[in-house]
Amino acid sequence: MAAIGRLPDTLADRCIVIRMQRKTHQEQCERLRNVDTRALQQQCARFVLDHAPQIASASPAIPPTLHDRAADIWEPLFVLADLAGGSWPDLARQAAISFTGGTPENNPIGSLMLDIVAIFAENDTNRMFSRDIVARLNSVQGRPWADALNGKPITELWLSQQLRPYGVRPKTIWIGDTSAKGYVQESFMETFRRYITKADLELLKSEASSPKEDSDPGSPARAASGSA
Repeated sequence: MAAIGRLPDTLADRCIVIRMQRKTHQEQCERLRNVDTRALQQQCARFVLDHAPQIASASPAIPPTLHDRAADIWEPLFVLADLAGGSWPDLARQAAISFTGGTPENNPIGSLMLDIVAIFAENDTNRMFSRDIVARLNSVQGRPWADALNGKPITELWLSQQLRPYGVRPKTIWIGDTSAKGYVQESFMETFRRYITKADLELLKSEASSPKEDSDPGSPARAASGSA
């Protein structure tokens, strides 16, 4: 399957997503119509026929950092890599971990939860008004949850609509002498544990420790590295 822009979230979450980019003037690519795939098709068919019993009964080792859906997607490739032998088993598992490390990009609610918990951490508080969370999220650029907004700012209503299916709802809270609708950090923790994978946290830590500046060095996800 191919598409311009992002795949729908429910599809991307069930795929191994390979991002393509426009070639430069200096890069030369063979036109796909000129590629003869018959020999490759025959080799694939022969491989399956020769190894059908092993493929049917295989139970490959799954890297523990892969969540259940990622494990299901990658398992057939692990089977083939193990049969190929040599360096392929290790390469296949390294690729799976690397691709899955980008889970927040394909999981908007995961990246939103990660950013919100990070905002609590950077403010060193366990409760915040909705308006303050929204203002901070609106200052972040390039996050997966913002793609569907087409550059429009999020609102308190939008935020509550995104969080409601996960049992997180705003309520009237007090901070000092002021009361308003807001959220307490504890409300996010169960969803955080379920939707933020170990790979997400490892990616977060690697971004935070990297000396290279990204497009938004003040993003809440980077600011929360100490609390992750």
